[in-house]
Amino acid sequence: MRIVISVLAVLFGLLHIIAARTQLKSKDAAARGLSIAMLCGGVCVAFEAFAHLVGSNPGWMDALACASGCLLICVAAYENGRRSGNFRLSHHIIRGIIAALLVAGVAVW
Repeated sequence: MRIVISVLAVLFGLLHIIAARTQLKSKDAAARGLSIAMLCGGVCVAFEAFAHLVGSNPGWMDALACASGCLLICVAAYENGRRSGNFRLSHHIIRGIIAALLVAGVAVW
């Protein structure tokens, strides 16, 4: 189960790194700032998932690092959607649920 959680968390982080990279090309300074926050969150989640995979036992520090990365991702995505006028609440709820499940999985396994 540890491998599954770690692989899913790495994919979650990489997906948001790719999404942030596309926004970095924007001419809007606010969009670039939000994309940097999302990029940092994606890197944090991906590295923490890799560390969780090679680590010996789960702990609250792993879950805290994963939660901080997921929080950066979710807040940046929420603000980006709100700012652009293309806000879909269900999309953000699903992202939040996936992030919460990944954090719980890192904490438990």
